[in-house]
Amino acid sequence: MIDLLVLDLVDQNLVTDQLVLTVGYDRENLTDPNIKKLYRGAIITDTYGRSVPKSAHGTVNLDRQTSSTKLITDAVIGLFDRIVDKNLLIRRINISVNRVVDESTVEDTEKFEQLDLFTDYTELKAKKEKEQTLLAREKDIQKTVINIKKKHGKNAILKGMNLEKGATTADRNRQIGGHNE
Repeated sequence: MIDLLVLDLVDQNLVTDQLVLTVGYDRENLTDPNIKKLYRGAIITDTYGRSVPKSAHGTVNLDRQTSSTKLITDAVIGLFDRIVDKNLLIRRINISVNRVVDESTVEDTEKFEQLDLFTDYTELKAKKEKEQTLLAREKDIQKTVINIKKKHGKNAILKGMNLEKGATTADRNRQIGGHNE
């Protein structure tokens, strides 16, 4: 999901610095006695009048505006690990990006920091330059993937995990607005 979301951002020349994750739990969590005894959180009523565990919801802010798959994936996985109850079965996951702006409007403002005697600033500068190089390389790869998908279809490039049993990416790529073609 994150890969597709980030490719959409890159394709439209957009960047973000805030992500929102919502995880909805399955109602089976309250009918299975083994899972129910482990759950201590809030219980709500869904739109069908059934009792379900309350959804987990959280926001993460990035250090800068970006459309980097690596930075966004790391942030969302960290947020997921922080907010989700590992004992419960998950029914749905929603990921959204906030504060989306055009990449051309992003200003590379100089950030100031307090200097100290214990930091090697030449090493820190070299690390930042290496990170910039890696992000530029990642952007080139993302644009190449987008061009291939535009030319040969959305399923032209898939990750190995998208071919595993139960994976939904290839099926979702064949749908239009959530409906079969």
